[in-house]
Amino acid sequence: MKTLGSYVLPIPDELVAARLPEASVAMAGIDPDDAVYVAAALAVPCDGLWSDDPHLEQQSLVRRWTTQELVQQLRQSGFRL
Repeated sequence: MKTLGSYVLPIPDELVAARLPEASVAMAGIDPDDAVYVAAALAVPCDGLWSDDPHLEQQSLVRRWTTQELVQQLRQSGFRL
């Protein structure tokens, strides 16, 4: 966990909460339980969400990266996996 913690930063609850109304609207007819993930992605500068959940592909606020897409992009950027 210590090593992982050096790569992962928590997003403060208040930042996620501020974006939750917008995310909830986007996910209302899709999967309301996933709104918090969209809100988290909106709360900070990021390139999108890493998830294989197809529901997240149906919203248009943030990009959803599948595992396959992420691995491909990392390899193209020079990462060895």
